[in-house]
Amino acid sequence: MSGIVGRSTNAMSNSGIDLVLLASRWLHLSAAIVAVGGAFFSWAALGPAAAAVLADDQHLKLREAIRVRWARLVHVCIALLLVTGGFNFVMLALPPKVEPMPYHGVFGAKFIVALTVFFIASVLVGRGEPFAWMRARRSRWLAILLALAGLVILLSGILNQVRNAPRPNRPAERRAPAPSS
Repeated sequence: MSGIVGRSTNAMSNSGIDLVLLASRWLHLSAAIVAVGGAFFSWAALGPAAAAVLADDQHLKLREAIRVRWARLVHVCIALLLVTGGFNFVMLALPPKVEPMPYHGVFGAKFIVALTVFFIASVLVGRGEPFAWMRARRSRWLAILLALAGLVILLSGILNQVRNAPRPNRPAERRAPAPSS
């Protein structure tokens, strides 16, 4: 697979760093930080402050102005998370890189929870009538979204531990020494 993607030929590749994989993981984490950080800010600071100091009509105007701008960013973040997440899974987890169990089971749970987070985020920035009842309880759904996002982060940490754990029934993999200059 790395032949398709290509490995960097600069000095960093001698240390075993795959620049394409590094960029993908950076984009993935950056999108998650922006999306979850924005949701946390909205839940912990913006929503309560706006409700405390603005009249209802002003609060609704502010909410709509923010929604229009935030919706674009949320959708870009979701797209980046799906694309880079798929790429990272292929590059880091497909056989023979990890033992299928427990990795694939934990990954499946993470993926389902992440899709739920994406759904709630999309509903909260959306305008569709079928989900107006969720937007009417925005603070509650933001709290649920944040709890689920925390679970995604926990599952990601577990996956990282599983991926980096020594693999039974296989000799320890050794990297070839770097060529001397």
